[in-house]
Amino acid sequence: MTIYFFYFFSFLIISSSILVISSNNAVHSVLYLIFTFFNSAILFLLMNAEFLAMTIVIVYVGAIAVLFLFVVMMLNITESEIKEGFLKYFPFGLILIAIFISELFLVFNFQNFPIPENVKINVNEAMLTESSNTKLIGLFLYTDYFIIFQISGFILLLAMIGAIVLAQSDERKLKSTSSINQKKVRKKDIIKLN
Repeated sequence: MTIYFFYFFSFLIISSSILVISSNNAVHSVLYLIFTFFNSAILFLLMNAEFLAMTIVIVYVGAIAVLFLFVVMMLNITESEIKEGFLKYFPFGLILIAIFISELFLVFNFQNFPIPENVKINVNEAMLTESSNTKLIGLFLYTDYFIIFQISGFILLLAMIGAIVLAQSDERKLKSTSSINQKKVRKKDIIKLN
């Protein structure tokens, strides 16, 4: 019976992920993203990983997705401004992508990292000592799944930088007053009585 729930929620995750990237309305995209996170949390609950399920709900839905929703709702950008910014930063983005892919290539192809023997942690031995669930998750995240953990952090960093760049206002649109110009104004120049 659990396998049917797994397939059902997996289908919901895939369909809502497609809706995130295909939706024309940015607010709807963020709402579909929240729906995807909730379904992912349900999948973790089905696999008896309650800690990860609650972490997804608290961190991703409770903080990051809501932050994206507020940023998207505050933005007032047009399609031409999006295309203009994309073309402006495209070469820099290509350089960063090339550096990141070359680093990943070096990490995965270099077999003999100079790691001292006393630093290594054997996760299987820690599992046999009946450590806490949170400690085992930390050990797995920082040993076996370290690269995936870092990539997810890098993606979140890029999303945060993108939200800041989109929310940044243009200085030419800001209205400011000059106290020197205000003191130079004469009453007879601005008030006219007929």
